[in-house]
Parts: sequence; C-alpha cells; structure tokens
Amino acid sequence: MRFQFIPVPVMVGASAIVATRCLEFILLFDAMGVAGMTDFVRASAGSWLNSLILLVSLIIVLVECRAAYAMMRGRNWGRWAFIGCQAVVVSYMLLASFEWFGPKIFRFETDSQGEFLSALLMQKIPDIVVILLLFVPPVSRRFFLRRR
Repeated sequence: MRFQFIPVPVMVGASAIVATRCLEFILLFDAMGVAGMTDFVRASAGSWLNSLILLVSLIIVLVECRAAYAMMRGRNWGRWAFIGCQAVVVSYMLLASFEWFGPKIFRFETDSQGEFLSALLMQKIPDIVVILLLFVPPVSRRFFLRRR
C-alpha cells in the first residue's frame, strides 16, 4: 500500500465533519439527559412521518461521515455528497421552521426570516468553513482533481 499525501485543509475539513457530528450527539445527550432523550425518541416514534425524519437524519449523519472518509482517500464525490447533505438539511430546516412541512422536530423556533437566517447561519458556520476548506485552497482542488 502506497502512502499518500493528504493536504492539511482536506484533513482538517474531513476530520471536522466527523468531530462536529460526534460532538453534536454528545452535547445533545448532555443537554437532554437520559429522560429527555427517551422523550425525544418517543415523540419521534409518535408518527410515521416523524420516525421517517429521524431515520433520514441519522442516515445523513452516516453519509456525511462516509463522505469524510472518502475525502481523505481523495474521492471527489465525497465533497459533493457533503454539499448534498447540507442542501437537504438546510431545505428541511427552512420548510419545518416556517411550518410549510408538518413535523416539529429539527426546527428553529423563530418569528421572522431574519431570526431564522441568523440561527441557521450560527448553526451552519462550521459546515461552511469545512466546505471552504475543501473547495477554495488550490492544494485541495489539486488533490481531488488528481484522483479522477
């Protein structure tokens, strides 16, 4: 097996994807506790649509982690899979937060579009930085173009 150079921005970006997802689970569990997590899962299982959304959200986390691994291996599709996951998440949050789509899980409780955009931006700053690390530096672009 040949050792391959992974540029620092790609390594940091891919590692950040996995680290932020794991940290999100830890912080969620810390904030809600065992009883809160039990209530959350019970509420999610209350209807088929909520169960489907919870399942899809877990699948998105797994796809993002798989994309991070693919990025470290130089696979260009990993970058695009991560952007696709982000597009799905932001679209759902927009629909759910303005009650254009029914379920009340994974949404922002805001009154105006300005508050929504501010809350969304604050939550997505790490993902925006990761996308910039994967697409902007010339060394990152060369790394993914070389592996075609």
